[in-house]
Amino acid sequence: MLFGVSILLCAVFSSSELPKGGKSQSNFLDMQQFKLNVVNRENTGRGVARRLRADGKIPASLYGQGKARSITVSAVDFRDLNRQIGGGAAIVELTDETGATALTLVQEIQRDAIRDSVDHIDFQEVERGHSFVTHIPVHLVGEADALGVKNDGGVIDHKSHEVEIRCRPSKLPEHVEVDVSGLAVGDAIHISDLPAVEGVEYLGEPAQVLVSCQPPTVSAETEEAAVEAVAADEVPATKVKDEEDSDSEDNK
Repeated sequence: MLFGVSILLCAVFSSSELPKGGKSQSNFLDMQQFKLNVVNRENTGRGVARRLRADGKIPASLYGQGKARSITVSAVDFRDLNRQIGGGAAIVELTDETGATALTLVQEIQRDAIRDSVDHIDFQEVERGHSFVTHIPVHLVGEADALGVKNDGGVIDHKSHEVEIRCRPSKLPEHVEVDVSGLAVGDAIHISDLPAVEGVEYLGEPAQVLVSCQPPTVSAETEEAAVEAVAADEVPATKVKDEEDSDSEDNK
């Protein structure tokens, strides 16, 4: 089934139960809409894909409704779209050459690391008015101001960079923003600490740690160097002199 209009509702919020001084805050940004023109294609294979890339196009696949079809995307258009989205979660409305449309998520992007280009894109179709499961990024704010960092030299440990959610297309948040300024050493923010947002269900274990503040650590290399320095300082001066004299005799 194909659909008409895509709407992205962006939510930016911080934990409602941050330990020791955390602040509760929920803000909703203006709606954003992303669109991308595509062309259906019948031919597939490596040779076809290479010719498409040489012509400034990206081979792609659209999955949904129990089937998949091959499409082509302009490399320039997709690069511009990626810049607009900025790494967040987004609903993208695809329009093909016949005028048919589909609401989609960018499911996967295959890149060529050497050429720094996109080799292939997978789009997942979603149905307007029906819930779907996806992942959204977890963005941290207030890292430098965290109590444990400022007062005790602690380190912010960002354990989970994404969180799995279930929602309808019109309720998809761009990302979840977590304020860590209230974290002291030993504190953590879990999935269960995230604020309730209408139309969004957090999946996964409620006890899953998203971010924590760890005590300061000394690297093994630093400790080893310190031990060696102490050991060198403890060598008697007479022994060092004797070894130097022995070396001089051997060199004669």
